Amino acid sequence: MSKSCTLCSTSRPVLVRCQIDESQKWHFVCPGACWKKVSGGVEDAKGLEGEFPWYRYGGMWKDRSADGPVSAKKPRKVKERQKEEARARAGRDMGGDEDGVEDVDT
Repeated sequence: MSKSCTLCSTSRPVLVRCQIDESQKWHFVCPGACWKKVSGGVEDAKGLEGEFPWYRYGGMWKDRSADGPVSAKKPRKVKERQKEEARARAGRDMGGDEDGVEDVDT
């Protein structure tokens, strides 16, 4: 039996379990747009604590009774994109450019 997203009420076979506000109540949110709204698209919101101070990742929930295989794993393309975004954030935090390389005056 699938569950509904706390934010958009869409019934999904896979949801992200997380805390998103000061109530510290666990919510189940869609792994797409809703999850990005509450976490910035990062499991532990690492580097985004200022924007998402209440966010806490609690794992994935999946409907085991769904017809056919249901995977809670992220596709390779998503993992690669998230690594690129993390590198870009780390570069900005260290004063570098978008490409993560610091400008050096010579």
